[in-house]
Amino acid sequence: MARPVPDRIRLAVEALDGLAPDARVLEVGCGSGVAAELLCAKVPDGHVTALDRSATAVARAEARLRRWCDARVAEVAERELAAFHGDGRPYDAVLAVDVNAFWTGPADAEVARLRDLVAPDGVVHLWFSPPGGADRDPRDPGGRAAEALRRGGFAAEVEHVEGHAHVVARPA
Repeated sequence: MARPVPDRIRLAVEALDGLAPDARVLEVGCGSGVAAELLCAKVPDGHVTALDRSATAVARAEARLRRWCDARVAEVAERELAAFHGDGRPYDAVLAVDVNAFWTGPADAEVARLRDLVAPDGVVHLWFSPPGGADRDPRDPGGRAAEALRRGGFAAEVEHVEGHAHVVARPA
């Protein structure tokens, strides 16, 4: 029986439906690897890097992604985004779902790292599922994240999809 996929993860991965089969994708805050597993199926000739700062999350993601890691389609790394340097090749897409670092503080270090990691024609997708819905949260995580990205040299827009804030950003 297939494992259920939370709505926020489903929406986030569906937003990346245009990926080429050989795309390179970075997922920030991969948790147990649900989105990364779906992304691996979308880019069988590409690569997915699943990043999380939690050792527990990384262990769960490694177990879930074992066959993809063995096939060299995926890798899992225990790091904070600001300390991650990749392998020198740019990413076509970055995905993060409910990663607080993008909106609870200035996020300057994280956004600077994204500028270094994303291809010139790449795209960043940040998703937030605030309690009470994206358009009702007075803290406005989507707006704050978009502003951080703009300060860091991205063109960023926020849309609301089924109660979630979706930030789409491209290098300016």
